Amino acid sequence: MVKVRIRFSKSGDIRFISHHDLMRVFERAIRRANLPIVMSKGFNPHPKLSIPLALSVGIIGRDEILELDLQKSVPSEVLVKSLGLQLPKEISILSVEDISNSKKDLVRNITYEVVFKNTDFLETVKINELLQQSSIIVNRSKDGHQKLFNIRPSIEEIKEKPNGLILTIKPTPEGTAKPEEVLHALCGDREKEFFEIIRMKVNLSSSA
Repeated sequence: MVKVRIRFSKSGDIRFISHHDLMRVFERAIRRANLPIVMSKGFNPHPKLSIPLALSVGIIGRDEILELDLQKSVPSEVLVKSLGLQLPKEISILSVEDISNSKKDLVRNITYEVVFKNTDFLETVKINELLQQSSIIVNRSKDGHQKLFNIRPSIEEIKEKPNGLILTIKPTPEGTAKPEEVLHALCGDREKEFFEIIRMKVNLSSSA
């Protein structure tokens, strides 16, 4: 068996589909491209592929990760061409890497770019004040239940740029902050009118 990591970008209208639907897009494309994908066992076998970190609906992904198990090796250029021909134009294959002999990689952090539609709004964003806080509590809803979560340990860095911000967010044992939550803490209820979020890269690190 060969394990392959594919990096891809997702933009345009397809950024509005769910994670589940995105997986189905890749499953169909892999089937039509006749790639030798490994299938799971059981009564309802499905292709063995995964996206280590789901992308929220509406967010552009510049450098996303898809991992899949193949029955045999396929040349990178063949995989890129055959799979690319079956994918929507809003999804582009960036690179292919054989990770069969690599250690298991974990998500180290995630880099987001926030582009403000009105740069004057940046004057009201108080980054230092936010980073000096030891606790930033958000209220999350799941399956009808409310849960309080402290996003501050997950915020690694916030940097200002001429037209927006660069956010670096890291997973923690308790969970991972969402960029929308960080922006809400910075900007309050006004933030949705003023920005676009782009996930620039999912950064990995090998486990011991």
